[in-house]
Amino acid sequence: MELAINPSKIISPLCYSIFRLEPYTNCSFNCLYCYARWYRSGRIKPRPKALGMFKKVAKKLEIRIPFRLATLSEPLQDVEEKFKLSLKLMKTALKHEIPIILCTKSDRIAKDPWKSTINEMSDEGLIVVQMSISSLDRTELEPRAPHPIRRLEALSKIEAPKVLRLQPLIPNYSFTNAEEFVKRVADYVDQITVEPLRIERSELEFYCKFWRKWSHYSFEGNLIKVDAPEILREIREACGKYGLDFGLCKEGYFDLETANCCGMHRIDVELRPTLRELYRELIELGSIEIDDVEKIFGKFLFGEKLQSLPRPIRKALKYHEKVLLKVLKDKSVLEHLTPLLKIENSNIVLSKSL
Repeated sequence: MELAINPSKIISPLCYSIFRLEPYTNCSFNCLYCYARWYRSGRIKPRPKALGMFKKVAKKLEIRIPFRLATLSEPLQDVEEKFKLSLKLMKTALKHEIPIILCTKSDRIAKDPWKSTINEMSDEGLIVVQMSISSLDRTELEPRAPHPIRRLEALSKIEAPKVLRLQPLIPNYSFTNAEEFVKRVADYVDQITVEPLRIERSELEFYCKFWRKWSHYSFEGNLIKVDAPEILREIREACGKYGLDFGLCKEGYFDLETANCCGMHRIDVELRPTLRELYRELIELGSIEIDDVEKIFGKFLFGEKLQSLPRPIRKALKYHEKVLLKVLKDKSVLEHLTPLLKIENSNIVLSKSL
């Protein structure tokens, strides 16, 4: 799907932002850990098709559904100076009042015309800027990206909600002390969202020099992930101390989160439901029959609410909805995704807290 991330047993139950804008075919930063290396290849080329399709959908979309710019490549890499596709996508979003989650490693956010466009979108409540880093000091895994300190300084020059994505979290590489890390970034951002490293098992030998505790991640393929809930808790506690929101990306520790993982609570958007919403209802109710889950999800972009949406948006949401509902009936999948929920007979109940 051109404008949406494909459904999966991980994405569909855990991600709010399934809509994406991909302005370029590849990325000049070439970070060693980049997940997109599994999906892309070849030269860096502009994708005008992304702009054309977005314009068509934006004209018809009457509610504020967020789009991520981008997921598979850096939207503000150097070729943006020539083609300005990301800038055109943001201006289209501004014109039609479509919220954007700008995902970047670039300090180009502090340079016009991108800076002024970001600030204009922020004035209308239409943008969250997510700046990704893997460490404040080490750069060997992302040697072609701007230095992390330059990225933080660029954030200080824009007026928009700011999320620091610790992506990926690599213990003993990203930092040695969680509170010190949070303290260093606290004046630059409103929120920290953490995504532990995911790798293919064949890469384990290289990353084991940093961390030795891993767990199985994917249902398709042979991906594993950093297993470090104790470090996630340390970051969460430090965020509380320094007044920052805390989110997790594709992790099932909902009891640690204090905010929407993408920072969407800072702008006015319509959201699809995830397992988080089910977890919050269970705190109040204790148990929910699987067949009654749709009543809870009906408060969000779900079910009959999708009928009036443009076809590409409606189709993508329905695909993800179908997978989410299947997950809720599969004991092994649900309990793999989160330690907090489980299936007992025909009910979903709370399991345990960390």
